[in-house]
Amino acid sequence: MSGYFALDPRPLLPEDSQGTRVLLLGSLGVTPYIDRALEVLELAERGHDPEHRALVIARDGTVAGLALFGTIAGTQHAARLYTAVLAPGVQTSDVGLRLMRSVGDAARSSGAKFLLAELPDDPAIGTVLGLLREHGFQEEARVPDFYRDGVALTFLRLEL
Repeated sequence: MSGYFALDPRPLLPEDSQGTRVLLLGSLGVTPYIDRALEVLELAERGHDPEHRALVIARDGTVAGLALFGTIAGTQHAARLYTAVLAPGVQTSDVGLRLMRSVGDAARSSGAKFLLAELPDDPAIGTVLGLLREHGFQEEARVPDFYRDGVALTFLRLEL
């Protein structure tokens, strides 16, 4: 299925609205984490906001990958990755790699020296943590039982 999506990641377009929501809902489902992801997506759709950006890999109305990221307000040289999700059956070694490289390039071009992801260490977020770890993010810190008993807040970092 990845060959069908052999496209470079690109910024969001208005026609991506439905596909990005379908992908987020399919990846994060009915979890406590979907609301923030949808909020960041809405902010990114407005455009011209360095704190809320999005890249997609899409074809024919189907979104295969989505990354939500941006600079961290009040900092120099720091960017945040809110989430990165792939459609089922899409290869992380292909689509995921291109998406993560493009996020890194975009963050670097805005002056960032690293990307920080603050995510729940919860199976409910699906493959998000695995995707990030597979593409170079390293655990920097964690706060045990942050979200609820047994679900830590995990800080992952990628040097750019």
